[in-house]
Amino acid sequence: MAASLASLIRGQDVITDADALKTIVADQLDLSPYAFPGVIEILEKVGFINDVQRRGNKIISFSESVPFHQRLYDLLGEAWREGEPNQLEQEIIALVDRLATSPVPTEELENELGLDRSDIPRLLEVGKASQLVKGVSLIEGEVLYSPFFGFENPDILARLLTDHGSGQFGDELSAVRAHQGLPLDEQRYPALADAISRGFVLAPSVRRPDKKEQPFATIPYLPDRELLTVRKNVLEKALAVVACVRCGQHFGGVTSTRQPVLVLNALLDPGRGHRLGAHSSHKRQYQLLYRMQVVDFIPSGSWVSPQLIVTDDNLEAVRIARDLLTFGEPLEDRADDSDARSLLSLDSPYRAPLETVHRRRNRLSLSDREYAAVLDTAMGRAAL
Repeated sequence: MAASLASLIRGQDVITDADALKTIVADQLDLSPYAFPGVIEILEKVGFINDVQRRGNKIISFSESVPFHQRLYDLLGEAWREGEPNQLEQEIIALVDRLATSPVPTEELENELGLDRSDIPRLLEVGKASQLVKGVSLIEGEVLYSPFFGFENPDILARLLTDHGSGQFGDELSAVRAHQGLPLDEQRYPALADAISRGFVLAPSVRRPDKKEQPFATIPYLPDRELLTVRKNVLEKALAVVACVRCGQHFGGVTSTRQPVLVLNALLDPGRGHRLGAHSSHKRQYQLLYRMQVVDFIPSGSWVSPQLIVTDDNLEAVRIARDLLTFGEPLEDRADDSDARSLLSLDSPYRAPLETVHRRRNRLSLSDREYAAVLDTAMGRAAL
């Protein structure tokens, strides 16, 4: 949670209303308001936030100096070790670290990690309750895996090939590679749906105009393995961008995006100020990326212009999304606003890949208007 909160506020400089931020992280990160002060203390201890203003025990405001990527996790790890974690905490970290490499049958945990057999039931109870550990039940027994693991999973791959046949499964994966962000149709792609449910294929979902949640399957090519671990937030943003533009392309109705790549070119173009032209529907259409702080809304009369928030993370995320979309598509230099106006078609929060098949716990969910209000308040900005 500390790393997730740090990634969310990175680049914001000053948080003028910490109470509003508490509401945002409850919505976006599922971080309990009761845990918020403790997370802030951790980030303050490692020097990621400074100048913390308090009124009694209440945190009022602070400034941030969050580092990027590997250093962020290194420093948090050092702070965790200095806190002298107990045996259960150490075993949880060891288990998650092991599962991030590949799944493990439950019966092999004792030998794999050198655990005391009597500790395993409690360890799994805590791991599953916190959703750091998940399991798939097979005929041979339960296989454990971690949300931090992705793609290269030989055990699950073997099972998928057994259940669906190499021909069918291969054809469905080829369909995804040919159209990254493929809208999932469970009847048309049963093997793919099974692969998504087992965590083998990532499929962020967004809510369509008809309010149905639509997964979009993606198989990224990732030469940089850090995108699966310490820089996972960049990958999450990239997949969100892919899912959004595909939603606009396939479920946008009469205003469907014809060439999604052109929209991403516009957001990456400094000659355009990383901004798209104003339009009456942009506040609704770009709400997802606004919530993830990939884009901001620039007022233009009663309309808004979506503008990329130019950080290293956001630039890289949009470039990764563009690379995924250009598999088999031409890459143009600029976008025109007729395509830009129909980028997204969504009105509700993004579902992360592993949340697509495992519904989130009941949690606070802010409306678009409420979210904009608390975000502006937290960052000390004038409301639109």
